[in-house]
Amino acid sequence: MEKNIKENRLDRLKGKQPFRVPDGYMEGLTNRIMEGLPESPIVEAGSISFVERIRPWLYLAAVFAGMGLFFKAIIGIESAHEESATDSLLVRSEISSASLEAIDSDAAQEEADYLEYIEDRYADLLLRESLTESE
Repeated sequence: MEKNIKENRLDRLKGKQPFRVPDGYMEGLTNRIMEGLPESPIVEAGSISFVERIRPWLYLAAVFAGMGLFFKAIIGIESAHEESATDSLLVRSEISSASLEAIDSDAAQEEADYLEYIEDRYADLLLRESLTESE
């Protein structure tokens, strides 16, 4: 029931403008706005000196120089400790040719064993597939 009442109220407003502007509001609107603004003198921009222009670049250069000195100090401390110790990344390997041949023969044997396992495991399956295809 309430829905019908609301619809009837909306139907009465159809085609009409429910909002109004007071009479004479638009006349002199610009003048009233300008009168409400504070008076401020126009200030011309002054010239920027050379030092003021390069100051951000000087700050940036100082930051990078400080970071460089900081990292230099950190690396210098670490390198002083490492001079007595050997480098952990340097690896010397002295493997004889006999041990290399043994490693190669072990790898070849493992590969042969793997292929034999695969053949034993799937030989029956492959044989059945080939027989069904030939029939």
